[in-house]
Amino acid sequence: MFTGLKKSESKRHAALELLSKQDKPRDAALAEFANLACEVMGVDGCFISTFDDDYQYIKYVKNIPIDHVQICIEQTMCQYSLRACQTVICSDTRVDDRFNYQPLVKSGDIIFYASAPMINKDGVVLGTLCVSHPETYVPSSRQVTNFHRVASLAAVFLESCYAAGLVDAVTGLPNRQFLMKEMERLTHEKVSGSYGLVIFDCIDMARAYELSRYLGLDALEKLLQSFGPSLRSRLKLEEPVMLYAFTTARYAVLVDIDHALKLVKRTKRLPCIQAKVAGDIDINLKIHAGYVKFSPQEDNAQEIVRQGISALHESIRQDIPVLQFNPILDHKRNKDFKLLYDLSEAIKSPNQLYLVYQPKISLQTGKTEGVEALLRWKHPQLGNISPAVIVALAEKTTLMRDLTQWVITRVIAQLKVWRQQGILLPVSINVTVSDFSRPGFADELHRNVVSAGLYSSDVRIECLETEKVLESDPALEELDRLKLLGFTILLDDFGAGYSNISYLRRIPIDVIKLDRSLVSQVTTDPGSRIIARNVIMMLKELQYVVLAEGIEDLETARMLGEYGCDEAQGYFFSRPLSPEEIPDWLEDSKPFRLLAKMATEQHQYGS
Repeated sequence: MFTGLKKSESKRHAALELLSKQDKPRDAALAEFANLACEVMGVDGCFISTFDDDYQYIKYVKNIPIDHVQICIEQTMCQYSLRACQTVICSDTRVDDRFNYQPLVKSGDIIFYASAPMINKDGVVLGTLCVSHPETYVPSSRQVTNFHRVASLAAVFLESCYAAGLVDAVTGLPNRQFLMKEMERLTHEKVSGSYGLVIFDCIDMARAYELSRYLGLDALEKLLQSFGPSLRSRLKLEEPVMLYAFTTARYAVLVDIDHALKLVKRTKRLPCIQAKVAGDIDINLKIHAGYVKFSPQEDNAQEIVRQGISALHESIRQDIPVLQFNPILDHKRNKDFKLLYDLSEAIKSPNQLYLVYQPKISLQTGKTEGVEALLRWKHPQLGNISPAVIVALAEKTTLMRDLTQWVITRVIAQLKVWRQQGILLPVSINVTVSDFSRPGFADELHRNVVSAGLYSSDVRIECLETEKVLESDPALEELDRLKLLGFTILLDDFGAGYSNISYLRRIPIDVIKLDRSLVSQVTTDPGSRIIARNVIMMLKELQYVVLAEGIEDLETARMLGEYGCDEAQGYFFSRPLSPEEIPDWLEDSKPFRLLAKMATEQHQYGS
């Protein structure tokens, strides 16, 4: 609402600017008020208008030849009721010095004229409601009283229009649109000096929605309503400083930079807020804030708000109470976002994403036991993008599902091609917890494999993000379903990160892949040899197939084979190959030659 407009010039400016804009539904309603005024006064003509500091804006006119929508206040007939905040009634404008020079008076279109200011409850004139007649006319006292009532109703309507657009419905605070209006006003008026925009976050919305699930929306709304007063009190905001409801549970302050820096210091020292949500239930809330320094004369309001949001999100991400906008970090985030968009386009493109296949070699026979499908991206401008970057970009978005589906579709198509060439080679695909957590993933994969004329044994599943999988019951259920449907399941990166061995019995695993960090130093570090040997022995006793990845030299491969490791993959055996290179690879005797060399060296080592 327009509460406090007398005390806040910025609020008055923002409100009057809003009312000056074209708004068809609102202006159609104003037309009804004008027509009603015509009826109660018993005259033919009417118009209704709003104002800013310089102009009158005609919103509706009937039976009066007013050609201009925007008129300078000094040239209007309404200037007198506007400035005096009183109704003006003139039975004959031709004999009134205030009006007799007006073109519409001289032409005889407006002889009788009445103008009532539409005043809100704080005494601010929002506009005027006017009626006229081409002849002299004297309305009755009853007609004048009803005319005032119509003007009052129109003022209430305009006030409600403003409230719906610029006031947050839950907190009653001026909202983000109001903030933007104020920032644009500062720019328009070329206000000098530096300002600071500080944006506060009071609660993680995922947590808020979880609270509403158990306590209801009323409890959540009461919690949100308490944030504003609590924040104002803790920051020691003086009454003239406006607190904006930026978004749900987020608030903003726009002040000069010196004041903003004082608020930043106070924010750094703020303890957790203990908020009451229902009955005796309290929750601890941690406030985060981001701020940006700017000049209204030089900077774009929309961009400043974006920078403030960027600073806030970085504060939340780093779990720091308050951070200033950092253009370097922001550039990186924007670059990542652009790359994420490019990735979504790459999925649709026929020639950006492609798969390569790295052979997995038996350390006992030299036979190629299968291949791992590895995703590659050739960006049209940036060239080859690291697979780690691809996963990091997509893992927290729905693109991960799209990427996995893209890989599955291409792998199935490639398996069909190889089968036609007489090549029966299982392919491993990497699957994340977001895929496993999707109900129906296992059955959908099985249908796609079977409909292509293939078998579950043709596609193997490499399980990524083990710790996250264990935290997700749907993921564990889908893994059990995959196992039931006949898919071989590999556990990726064993020995890196999460190390609780007990989880091996909770996931239906067939093959354990030893992370390169576990085996890379077995030839140089005695401690690494002891760990690798005992891990492999333990896994073999548990009846797992053990596969070592990242093998880059003969000695490492020889030692792991001696310890009982079943399979290996790495650049020592082969780099990832294109699909067209696989037939020649299988015909080549390189793995067998390597195996023979390993056996010879093992014999020499043993002797």
